[in-house]
Amino acid sequence: MTLKKSSHRWTQVNADSLTQRHRDEEKMVRRQLQKQLVQAWEHAITQDYLTQRINSERSLQESYWACLNRLLSPKSRRMFIEPHLTISTSDHSKRYYPDIVICNTKQVIGVVELKYEPRKLPSLKKDMGSLRDISANREHLSITNKRFRGRSIDERRYDLPSNVLFVWAGVHRTPADSFSSPKTPLMSEGIDELRGCFLELHAETSSNGNPNVFSRSG
Repeated sequence: MTLKKSSHRWTQVNADSLTQRHRDEEKMVRRQLQKQLVQAWEHAITQDYLTQRINSERSLQESYWACLNRLLSPKSRRMFIEPHLTISTSDHSKRYYPDIVICNTKQVIGVVELKYEPRKLPSLKKDMGSLRDISANREHLSITNKRFRGRSIDERRYDLPSNVLFVWAGVHRTPADSFSSPKTPLMSEGIDELRGCFLELHAETSSNGNPNVFSRSG
């Protein structure tokens, strides 16, 4: 009996150790991705916005994708632009097309919504609602690379696990209380589905200087 108890205890400790190791690996992946997202955002603004190569949301999307593409390994990362996601309920179905989705070799690790309103205050309702809905229904969603034809077609389905990083990135006018102020709450405040897995990327514009580029997370 003593041997069995000891063996069971060892098995439980070993399982707990593996679970903790998995959590630590997930945190490391998220920190690395967050660092790359911030770096790519800074590059897109300083290299393309300041040289007036960005003049629409689509060109912001293209610039940001290109900057990410230079940072993310093609062997371990895949990006989708505006993939089709459908959330179905008993009453209706709703479609979502996030601007950029980033995957590792098995799962989705990042979902990005972009906004380009350099002369206006940022409109948040639609994008934040989309991120909230995708997070709340992630167990029912997956992404596949259907829009490809060739020898090495990728037939995998990329699911959305619990450690997905949800991102809002926008070029917008500086509000009376800057989003960079410690007094300004996170855009995700009050949205339980985004708690602990949300990243904001800002380029706050002004009429007489370069934009204020910064990030916040929570």
